[in-house]
Amino acid sequence: MSEVDRLVFAGRNWQPSSIERVTRVLDTSTKPISVVTDDGAAIVKYMGNPQGSVALICELIGTELANHIGLRTPDFAIMNIPAIDLPGHPMSLVEPGPAFCSRWEEAVSLSPRSGLLQKLRNTEDLAKLVVLDTWTRNKDRFSDDGAAGYSVVNFDNVLLRRDKRLVELLVIDHTHAFVETTLEDELGRDWVDEQTVYGLFGQFRPFLTRKFVDRALSAVKQIDLATVESICDGVPRAWGMTQALSEVLSSCVVDRGKKLENWLPSALFDQYEMDLVQEGGAK
Repeated sequence: MSEVDRLVFAGRNWQPSSIERVTRVLDTSTKPISVVTDDGAAIVKYMGNPQGSVALICELIGTELANHIGLRTPDFAIMNIPAIDLPGHPMSLVEPGPAFCSRWEEAVSLSPRSGLLQKLRNTEDLAKLVVLDTWTRNKDRFSDDGAAGYSVVNFDNVLLRRDKRLVELLVIDHTHAFVETTLEDELGRDWVDEQTVYGLFGQFRPFLTRKFVDRALSAVKQIDLATVESICDGVPRAWGMTQALSEVLSSCVVDRGKKLENWLPSALFDQYEMDLVQEGGAK
């Protein structure tokens, strides 16, 4: 087994070493494959996917950052895979090399009328998720940027896993975090300074508090440049990550994280609290 086969990120103890069979191709933008590995079921995102290797870079770094601020994701690992033929999917070519593997979890997606948030074991996770998505500019979970005419509501990227009589939040899919095109083209001052809130589903609002948001922002600020550089340095070079790109991305991520506290709390609460007062719902 090669070094990349053994590579485990963020202290994970799950590391499949081979794919035994492909069960289906998922109908999402990166066309991930559902597989059975030698260590259980998994979802695999691979080189050759329709969104390119930038999606793999964003997936890995976004997932790592989620874990670093205390959010739960499915266990994940990087595994070398062979080329795989996917009959009936001519736009998907599974190229050999390092792939992002996420352990399959028995969970349900958030839905517009779901009452499961009322059973959430840790409601503070919702504030962490909004902060994470805004920090990483993740447009693929929830985005309602009226000025740009851009709107996304993707309930499938918020999973709720049963935890005894309660449920636990799991966050997945960061392939569209950070940028819409390429990292080289979009990273810079405008990326750092942009002030749009992401990840704020309407169902989350009753559970958000200033204390929870402040604690999530504090967790972001504690992630220093050396930590982000270490995460970026762990990205397989086969995905197109260079030393220069790693340095630019790390710097932008840290700089944006430091600036969030200057505008995000007011963006989340000022108008909302004003509306509550006008409606007689706050004292």
